[in-house]
Amino acid sequence: MDSGHSHGLHPGPIDNSVLNLQDHHRSTDIWNGQSFEPLTCRRCDGQFWRLGTLDPRVQKTMLRAGFYGVYKAGRMRLDHALVTALVERWRPETHTFHLPVGEATVTLQDISVLWGLPVDGDPITGVDANRSMDEWQEICQELLGFRPPPEDFDRGRLKIRCLQERFKVLPDNASEETVRFYARAYILQLLGGQLLSDMSNNKVKLMYLPLLRDFEEAGRLSWGGAVLACLYRALCRASKPETSDICGPLVLLQIWAWERIPFIRPGRLVPQPQPPSDATDGEDLPLPAAPYGSRWNVGFKLESVGTHVLVLYRDQLDNMKDEQFVWEPYPPEVLESLPEYCLSGRSIWQTVSPLICFDVIEFHHPDRVLRQFGQRQSIPAACDTIPDIHLTDRRGRQNYDWAQHHRQFVDMWHNRRANVVTAPPIDGPADRNDDSYMEWYQRITRSVIGNPVTRPHTGYHAATETMAQSLQKIYHCATDAIQEGYGVASENALREIQEICEYSLRASHEDHRLDLCIDSKPPPTSMATSSSSPFVPPPKAPRGRPRKRG
Repeated sequence: MDSGHSHGLHPGPIDNSVLNLQDHHRSTDIWNGQSFEPLTCRRCDGQFWRLGTLDPRVQKTMLRAGFYGVYKAGRMRLDHALVTALVERWRPETHTFHLPVGEATVTLQDISVLWGLPVDGDPITGVDANRSMDEWQEICQELLGFRPPPEDFDRGRLKIRCLQERFKVLPDNASEETVRFYARAYILQLLGGQLLSDMSNNKVKLMYLPLLRDFEEAGRLSWGGAVLACLYRALCRASKPETSDICGPLVLLQIWAWERIPFIRPGRLVPQPQPPSDATDGEDLPLPAAPYGSRWNVGFKLESVGTHVLVLYRDQLDNMKDEQFVWEPYPPEVLESLPEYCLSGRSIWQTVSPLICFDVIEFHHPDRVLRQFGQRQSIPAACDTIPDIHLTDRRGRQNYDWAQHHRQFVDMWHNRRANVVTAPPIDGPADRNDDSYMEWYQRITRSVIGNPVTRPHTGYHAATETMAQSLQKIYHCATDAIQEGYGVASENALREIQEICEYSLRASHEDHRLDLCIDSKPPPTSMATSSSSPFVPPPKAPRGRPRKRG
């Protein structure tokens, strides 16, 4: 249970039937006064991006395998503080971010539109074979054209540096076989360096290499589903208070946030010219355009937005208003302009199904974020993301058949089209959700992350939230008293109180609370003033003029 005295502010949830893992979530420790540094975001793809423009023949091969879009999206610098602020609002119980405006998440639509990874295909799974070093060297010889030295192996993983040193710029006179070697090496660097990376920060799992033997077959796999599963898993693990690192496709997460939350994104400078119309695949056929995420592969102007400051991001998200979240950043005109490989999985973007990557199973719940698809959101059905499945991983499991072990989830994925969830389209801004949705949501969510008592000088939103919640309760108490009926003088006084509260809420743009009657009971004992636990006032503000800042 949360502690800390906040003079009536309840961070939520009031009803813990949904967020039942709150006691072991990093937001609880933040509320109780624990200070966290931004998470360390691990990646190992810098050397790959320094190669510059890849040979068109390699690009064509990567297109067949499904990784062309990720390459065309380009490299972007990660904002560790922004990633951390998002992690603080990620909920393993629902696989969504709990924002003040409602639930939101990264979906199969986002990974298709922003990166162009294939999503509608067979799952990334099978036998995780326990091979000897000689066997792995033979496979590398077959598929990469060389035998890495023994010191570059770590059981079933290969040091990415080994690939970086071997595969630089493709020679002009390279054979078709050499082109395939380079394409596989580049894809492995993307997989191990960013898309499906692990905490090693410098190795790639070789179990992905045999899946790249046939590029046409590789392109029919759900690489997007696997990448999204690993993002969900990374967010779930990072939401625990003892975690200090995070890995995985964090660039996707950052672009997703920039697309949907304008006040935290940097301004884009003049976009780089797109070369696809001039580049060819060697057969005088133009390569397709880049995915939508490539529009962020530009220089930024940072004068109008603060970046890399965790406290600032936390307060900004705490203070988010309805109009500050972009539910549909991909309007029809944007989707119509995208290359076909970004839209090939459109029919399953709203499937409620498990996402699979060998031992990793994470559920996709677009039914909780229907506003992201332009559809009305109602109170969603109860979901079970099976948090205990996080305990199942590859450690100690040799020659393990993950397709058989996860047979029930594989079958659910094969039945993904039958589990597509839709709702009536939104008819105007006021029609984004059912009348009862926000009232339900405010009871089950964690509305505030920063605590004004533990951070009295910077938690400006928490102070506003305290005022708003208090006025909201006073307003509804006065309303109840008027309806129950007392003396005329008392009724006039209550009406005046009611009008004052209404004016204050409207002036602070919180008038939506007038229609939402929340539980007016006092918060738990550990947060309320009591005789056994007296209220501790925040530190006094320093006297005198504040120092001028440079």
